[in-house]
Amino acid sequence: MVSSGCTRGDQAPARGGVGTTWLEGATDDQMTAIERQLRGLDIAMIEIGYRFGELYWAGQDRNWDYAKYQADKVRLVLELAVERRPKRAASAQPFLTEDLPAVVAAIEAKDSDRYQLALERLRTACAKCHVAESVPFFTAQFPERRVSVIRPAD
Repeated sequence: MVSSGCTRGDQAPARGGVGTTWLEGATDDQMTAIERQLRGLDIAMIEIGYRFGELYWAGQDRNWDYAKYQADKVRLVLELAVERRPKRAASAQPFLTEDLPAVVAAIEAKDSDRYQLALERLRTACAKCHVAESVPFFTAQFPERRVSVIRPAD
């Protein structure tokens, strides 16, 4: 049987031959490969965009626990992204220190009206950051339909 390189549990694929991993070479070479795989902010922005949509729907459903979860994940993803790309940190700071905390405060208050205003402010912050980073053609909008299967519990 030929190995596909896939592993089960804690089992590492064999070094050399068919089961060789993509991460090879000296430590510096491995770090360069990992950095290339993580890329810039584009992959992080895909996740943030998805979570922004979920944040929107969580508010529509008044699913405050899920909204808090998504807000926390947006923060984490953006913090990790600017850790990888520190030159983007200045543009992200207002988002992280002002706009996202306003959303979290509205979530904690379970105030739908305040939440909608804070989410609009967050959307505007996205646009400001995109302009500052010379990608003004990236415009965040509220989703028109759900793409996730997550719904509030009955």
